[in-house]
Amino acid sequence: MRNKYILIVAVILLILAIAGGGFLAWTMRSGAPAVEPSPTPVASALTEPAVTPALEEMAPVEEVQTKSDLEQIKEAFAAKYNKPLGDITVTIDENTGTYANGGVKFEGEIGGAWWLAYNDGTGWIIVADGNGSVLCADIEGYNFPTSMVPECWDEATSKLIQRS
Repeated sequence: MRNKYILIVAVILLILAIAGGGFLAWTMRSGAPAVEPSPTPVASALTEPAVTPALEEMAPVEEVQTKSDLEQIKEAFAAKYNKPLGDITVTIDENTGTYANGGVKFEGEIGGAWWLAYNDGTGWIIVADGNGSVLCADIEGYNFPTSMVPECWDEATSKLIQRS
């Protein structure tokens, strides 16, 4: 009978050894660490400075793409005459950054026209455009250079005024 108990104990120990080996193999295969890492000592956590990412690292910076003066003037014409940008051709003859002049043509129209524009710091404004003389009243207060507007038509006196 004693041999019977020894045999039962041996079988139980064998089953436990196989189960333990299987569990160890399963934990290794699943990627779980066999030994858990030790926590950071409290003393080193208190003495090490906290690392804060720089502002540039925290959020991506959007580049501001500025439109060319030509694009802005073309958009000003599109807004003024309610035309699609694709139907407008603009040329710039002179541009000081504050004052500009040139030509404009709309698709489907026979001829083009001249234009004068002023940049108020927020964008270009079409001050005058057309096919005849520049009206003095249109440019009054803008102080366009005489190289762009050497003369203008005064409707009150019906005279062409030479600007100096």
